Amino acid sequence: MIKTVIISVGKLKEKATASLIAEYEKRLSKYTDFSHIEINDLALPDNPSQKEIDLVLQKEGANILKAIPKNMVKAAMTIDGTQHTSEAFAELIEKNKGNGGTVFIIGSSHGLCQQVVNVCDVKISLSKMTFPHNLARLILTEQIYRANKILANENYHK
Repeated sequence: MIKTVIISVGKLKEKATASLIAEYEKRLSKYTDFSHIEINDLALPDNPSQKEIDLVLQKEGANILKAIPKNMVKAAMTIDGTQHTSEAFAELIEKNKGNGGTVFIIGSSHGLCQQVVNVCDVKISLSKMTFPHNLARLILTEQIYRANKILANENYHK
């Protein structure tokens, strides 16, 4: 079974969001070997300087790089990434099946450090709008599920 991984910075604190994500993760088990890796987010002072933000992003980035599974297509979730329809997103996942699957990387509320973005094979944006970290993770998990339903020619996506 092909592998799909989400790496995200920060722990889910909202029980309702965590419950929804868990439901989609359970549903995904029919289609893919799905896993999620949480990287600890690092504390910043109130009103941090750009230098402080950059330092934290570098440290989080080093932890992300250590966690990335080998031999998978790496997708950075960035605001300046390519937006896809659900069908095009499904095609991207299908294409990556022959390359060991896909690992999707979600940064902290300050994003991803450039070093992580640079090692990624593709940059994806969920929307031109900005979402809270936990909601972005929920939307991405649901879209991965939707993509797998599309690829299996099963009803759900319309």
